[in-house]
Formats: sequence, structure tokens, C-alpha cells
Amino acid sequence: MAAPSEPSRQPSPPAPHQRWFAELKRRKVFRVIAVYGAVSFVVLEAADVIFPAIPLPAWTVSLVLYLLLLGFPIAVVLAWAFEMTPEGVQRTVSAAPAEIDAIVAAPARTRWPAGLLAVGGLILLAVAFYGGRRSASRSVGEAAAPAVESTAEPDPAYLDLADDPRPAIAVLPFDDMSAQGDQEYFSDGISEEIRTVLSRIRDLRVAARSSAFAYKGRDLDPRQVGAELGVPFLLDGTVRKDGNQLRITAELVSVSDGFPLWSQTYNRRLENIFVIQTEIAEAITEALRVPLGLSREALVSTTLDMDAHDLYLSGRAAMRRRGPGVGEAVRLFEASVARDSTWGPAWAALAEAHAINPLYTGLGGESKDSTVWARSLAAAEAAARRALDLDPRNASAHVALGGVHRDRWEWDEGETALRQALQLDPDSEEAHVQYAELLWGMGRLDESLRETGRALSLDRSPLTLDIHGFALFMNGRAEEAERVLEEGIVMDSAGDMHFLRTVLANLMLFDGRYQVAIDRFASYLPDPVGFRMLGEALEAGDPTLMPEVAGRGWAQTWMSLGEPERALDALEASVHELPFRVQYEIWDPVLAPIWATPRFRNVILPRVRLEGAEVRRAPPPEGR
Repeated sequence: MAAPSEPSRQPSPPAPHQRWFAELKRRKVFRVIAVYGAVSFVVLEAADVIFPAIPLPAWTVSLVLYLLLLGFPIAVVLAWAFEMTPEGVQRTVSAAPAEIDAIVAAPARTRWPAGLLAVGGLILLAVAFYGGRRSASRSVGEAAAPAVESTAEPDPAYLDLADDPRPAIAVLPFDDMSAQGDQEYFSDGISEEIRTVLSRIRDLRVAARSSAFAYKGRDLDPRQVGAELGVPFLLDGTVRKDGNQLRITAELVSVSDGFPLWSQTYNRRLENIFVIQTEIAEAITEALRVPLGLSREALVSTTLDMDAHDLYLSGRAAMRRRGPGVGEAVRLFEASVARDSTWGPAWAALAEAHAINPLYTGLGGESKDSTVWARSLAAAEAAARRALDLDPRNASAHVALGGVHRDRWEWDEGETALRQALQLDPDSEEAHVQYAELLWGMGRLDESLRETGRALSLDRSPLTLDIHGFALFMNGRAEEAERVLEEGIVMDSAGDMHFLRTVLANLMLFDGRYQVAIDRFASYLPDPVGFRMLGEALEAGDPTLMPEVAGRGWAQTWMSLGEPERALDALEASVHELPFRVQYEIWDPVLAPIWATPRFRNVILPRVRLEGAEVRRAPPPEGR
């Protein structure tokens, strides 16, 4: 007898999780996740490259990142709720009978690819999120935290040059090879910009611009130039600008044997100038085997407006001329930022020009109008802060801001800004000079002398000789000061650095040589008649010969005539009426006898926000 047949076994219904995954596949949610992840990855990679080059602020990468993350759940919900049909976008209809069962029952080879693509999309989205976070953090870190001192290594801002292990390079002025020979401002500006880019590389020491520019137009042996500048490497080149076409040649030469370590010719369109600067910097660091230390975006600040760039270079050329050129530079930089208000270097240059403009707008150079100074300082501060909003690593903007704080007697803020500038560019002679002026304004004359000495070692120019001579005089070393100032005058044959003459004239005044000073420097003195009257009063020892109108040297002359109260009167008037000059007045060694008086300590020092300050002077050199 045959055994009874078993009843046919019905397939078990899909489990809830199988039905859910099948529904996701039917509604094409897996496909949307895969595409969204891949697109997000591409978008963030593109933003990381393109945004800094436009340039856009560092936070824009973070903005795109979080918009993409916010859009992900929205895309998933929309994919679940809607579908594309020949009639357009419509709500997704419920599954037909047995449709879900058919998807679950399909072979694995047709079910798994959609899920694996979705997993891949999620992975790409996670990678994009992680990479975007790191990119944004790096950009913000490079911008917002530029000044971190290392306690493990000596500060390169004060390391003796003979002991400095960093390779040193000088960027010589590139030759203008344009057909008409009328693009010198452009070739000089490109040289200066390349020097600025290289100065951002902390493991490279770059010679001062003015020192290198002293060799402009001189055909000298590289070994001689390198020996005089104290650098083992020179960067030289040519620039030819023809309309929108640019040809730049650059060559890195070893001073020891004159052998080229690297050379390159760039034939590009004008708008590629910043790419060329970046490539030159990268090539030099590779040739000298030093780390770049910065991203391309942090290394070079770019503008897409070539007219703004041209105005900026013209302004730089005007600034180098000093004198009336500073006022011209202000106008050119203002035109530059009007064309591109997002380009940091033009704002920083405008801040520098505003900050020093009053030094060249008055009779004999320096303006005596406090309103002029207040207006210029306010404009300089606004421009510097705008520059730092765009690029917190801009050392020039920190220098300008430090100078503004100093002249407003905001000593701590000024010192912070100038120290930050030196962290960013330890070889900036301008930062050392401005810091020196702040320090002697605070009575820290010994530290001031160290700053001017450092500036002089970096750049033996009329400017640094002037500032170092003044610091020597303030520290009671008049003979050394006179030798330094005379050296500067010989170098400054055109007479552009008028302070060299006025400082030396005042030194001679209190040494009984006022007539010699008048004979040599009358055209540089703000008030030659008043200066003569001071000299005659000192020579005769007669206070009745003093001029009635106060001027520089008035307080010191009263002190030398044995009239300390009149000296205090003059000094008090100076700090109330001409505040921008205070750092040149109150700590003059001629006034040392009144520094301990109650009026000096309780009236004058509080007026300039130096309550409790004590003067500190450098000791004389050994053997004296």
C-alpha cells in the first residue's frame, strides 16, 4: 500500500525587515543614497580646491558641508514619498499585491547591488564629512591661530644671524623686459610679492626688500652680492608684460659658485600671476629642502581683478618713494580695494600708508595737526582690521595695527599686534622697527635697542640706521648714535629719509653745535628760526632768548637751562596737544632729572597711560 503523499509546503511570508528593505529598493531610496553620497564627495572635494582660490572665507567649506548633511535626510524622505513618472513627479503609490514578495524572492544577484551601492554612498558621505571637517579646521587653524610660539626652538626673530640654521635667500629686483621699458613698477612689484610669499615660509630666512633692491640695475658677481647681503642663495629674474600676456623667468643661484640650482620660464596669461608665485615658492623650498609649511591658499592671497592688482603694485612703487609718494599710495590703494574689496594685501597696504601718511604731510615732513593724525589712525585701523578679517596671517596688517595702538597709547594692544607680526614674519625689519618705537614709548629703552639692532642686522638701510641711531641716543650713547646717523645720511643721498637729519640736528643742538646743524639741515627742520633761537639760548645760558612757540626740543632746552618746571610745562603741553609725538619726547635722556618728580609721575605718565612705568636703559658697551 502506497504511503500517503505529504501536503505541499507553502513559502513562508517575508520577514518584516525583508519587506522594509524591499520597499526601500522599490522606491529607489538605495539609488538616491548612492548618488547623493557620490555627489557630496565630489562637491566637497571641488569646494576644498576652488573656494580658497576665488578666494572665499574658510568657513564657506564648512557651510557647504553642513548644507549637504542637512540635505541628506531630506533627499531620503523625498525619494520615499515621491517618484518620477512620465507625467512628472507624483507621490509614490502603494506596492501592488505580491510586488514586495517578488522583490524578496528575486535572486540575490539582482537584490544585492542596490544595497551595496547605498552602502558605498554612505561611505562616500562619511568620507566627505570627515575630509570636509579636516579641511575646514585646517583652513580656520591656518587663519585664526597663526602665532604659536615654540618653546623647544629658539625664536628666529632674535636668533643671531650667524647661528641661524635656516637657509637664507635674497630676492633681487626682477628686470623689466617690456617692449617700451615702462613696466618697472610691475616688475619691481612682482619681485616684492615673491619676497612676501617666501617670507611666510618659517624655515626660510629672506633678506629685507630694501637691502636687495639696493642692487637694482647693478651687474655684479653673485658671490659679491651674496657676501654683502649675508645670504648663500639669490633669486633673480625678468618680467615681460605685454597686454594680458606675461613672461617671467626666475633663477635660483648658489652664491658659493654662481651655479644655478633651479630655473624656469613661465609663459602665462596675466591672471595666472599668483599661480606662478606659488610655483616659484614650491620650487625654491624643494631645491633648498625646506618644508613649505603652509597650504597653497595660506601661502598666496589672490585676486581675480587684475586692475586691482595693477593699482596695488603702483601703490607699492609710490610707497617706496616715501615723501609725497605716501599720499599717492593711499589713493592708489583706495582705488584697488574699491575694485576688489575682498583682497587682503591691498587692505593691509592701505593700512600701512594711512599709518605713516602724517609723517610726510607737514612742513619739514611731519604733520603737527592732531586732527590729521586722528583721522589717519582711524583709517589705518579700519583698513588693518579689514585685512585681518580676510587674512589673519597678514603680517603687514598686524604691523600697521600695532602702530595705530602705539600712537594712541594703547601699549598692551600694540605690543600684542607687533609680537604677532614677528611670529608670522620673524625677519620683518619693519615689524622690528615699529616694535622698537613702541618699546621706547613705554620706557623700555634697553629692549628698544635690541629691536633696532635686529632690524639693522636684517637690513642696513637709511631707515634702520635712523631708527637705530635714535635708540642709541635714547639710551645715552650719543657718540655711537652720531656715527650711525652719519652713515645713514651718506646712504640717503636723495634726502628722502628726513628724520636722519632732524635727529642728528637735535643731537647737535644739545652738544653746542646748533649752527653746524642749521648749515647742514635747515631745509629739513620744521622751524629753522625756532631751532636757532633754542641754540642761542643754550649757548648764552639765557632763558629769555627762548622762542614763544613750542616745538620739538622745547622741554629739553628748558631742562638744559636749569628750568625743570618750565620743562614739565612744555612736556605736559606736548602730551596733551601732540599725543602722536609722545614716544619721541618723554624718555629723552636730557629729561632724566624730572622723571622722578611727582608731576611727571602723577600727571604726565597717567596722561599717556603709563602709570608706574620705570625707564630701563641698556648698559654701555664693555670697556666704556
